[in-house]
Amino acid sequence: MRILSFILLLLLSGQTCIAKEAENITSTLETEKSIRLVSPVGTMVRSAVIPGWGQIHSRNYFRGGLMLIGIGVSTTGALLAQRSFNAEYNNYALTASNEPDNITAVQTSYDKANQQYKLRMFFIYTGIGIWVYSIVDSYVSANFYNATSQVQSIREDAQNIENLGLQVGITPSRLYLGVVKPF
Repeated sequence: MRILSFILLLLLSGQTCIAKEAENITSTLETEKSIRLVSPVGTMVRSAVIPGWGQIHSRNYFRGGLMLIGIGVSTTGALLAQRSFNAEYNNYALTASNEPDNITAVQTSYDKANQQYKLRMFFIYTGIGIWVYSIVDSYVSANFYNATSQVQSIREDAQNIENLGLQVGITPSRLYLGVVKPF
């Protein structure tokens, strides 16, 4: 009976030792590397302020750069088309007021102004589309980044658990149970 209670006491102390060792390993790993998750709503707000900022915040630099370049090109195109439209519209207004009877000249002048107007609207709508796509894509990118970060953390934890070993030994004088961690 005495031997049985001794073995029971030894096993219980071994489990306590394992639990303390596991807590130490867990706290050490948490202090070494904590997962940086990104708020999807925060990235959406960032992309609403500046297109591409949300993608850059969620570590998707290529898409963020493309969004910034796309908005820049679209804005520049809209401004240049607006300047050209103003010039063509003024030409149309002059032609219509000076030569109201010359239908072909007025129509040709109107068509040129209308083409510049359509080009300007194309650039404006393209910019709005890129901006909206940037907001939606930043939300998706943030969720994707969070998922891949958590999967990577789970893989690292599984690797650490595989490296954690359990050692049981019996000698004529004692029975020991311990946790082994190779370095």
